[in-house]
Amino acid sequence: MYGKTICTIVFFIFLVASFSIYMGTVDPRPYFYLLQSQPNGASSPCSSSGKPLRVFMYDLPRKFNIAMMDPHSSDVEPITGKNLPSWPQTSGIKRQHSVEYWLMASLLNGGEDENEAIRVFDPDLADVFYVPFFSSLSFNTHGKNMTDPDTEFDRLLQVELMEFLENSKYWNRSGGKDHVIPMTHPNAFRFLRQQVNASILIVVDFGRYSKDMARLSKDVVSPYVHVVESLNEEGDDGMGDPFEARTTLLYFRGNTVRKDEGKIRLRLEKLLAGNSDVHFEKSVATTQNIKVVSYYYFYISGFRSLRESPCS
Repeated sequence: MYGKTICTIVFFIFLVASFSIYMGTVDPRPYFYLLQSQPNGASSPCSSSGKPLRVFMYDLPRKFNIAMMDPHSSDVEPITGKNLPSWPQTSGIKRQHSVEYWLMASLLNGGEDENEAIRVFDPDLADVFYVPFFSSLSFNTHGKNMTDPDTEFDRLLQVELMEFLENSKYWNRSGGKDHVIPMTHPNAFRFLRQQVNASILIVVDFGRYSKDMARLSKDVVSPYVHVVESLNEEGDDGMGDPFEARTTLLYFRGNTVRKDEGKIRLRLEKLLAGNSDVHFEKSVATTQNIKVVSYYYFYISGFRSLRESPCS
């Protein structure tokens, strides 16, 4: 059961992350109808039944999620697709780990049977349980330097969340195995990670996790959301069709010696560098450096194989 569930979550998250690239700084509500665009009867390649994944999303106090985006947000009114704040234009690098926001937004705006995942309000009907704690945004907001006094607030949020989950009969029923927790920043949830190692974690790589905590057999590797502007459908600077105008199949420009002495990146460099339609270069990844026209922008941590490039 868990294998099928994880497979469906992978497909669902890939869809959400894909659309978040286009949504970026735009109000997400109109775009989530794109998730309903599959023909009637079409099913996920991971699903034999064609039935959507039923997701129960915990109703957490807003300090665990959108209050980090809007400190004036009140717990009095329930969070809905209508009052969910748009992802802020000034978020900078925080946007890179914003999949936790887009997953929540998708569940708030979804609900049709054609979706890969739908929100259910009866936990007894759920296949999995989504925990909408913005753990990456919490790290980036509360003591990003890890020694700031504000870091204590991040720790206390994790403590309070675990107290909430441990009082849930659904968490105790499975030991958290059917609970989905976003943890895309490598330092997210760093204080109490061992207490959620049985859960389905949303990560971008396994670089800072032990094998008993995070692994492909139970967790989901999510794409980064890129942090520079994309070419729009009408083209840019008179280029015409932006996709057809691209001359490079695959593009990478960044640090190739990183984590475990860069073993994976060096191996990829040997396989890819030198091909006529591949740009693979050792460099420092800056905004200016990644202004390139290409079919695919290559993230080594996580994955990206979309018809979309973070070009200016």
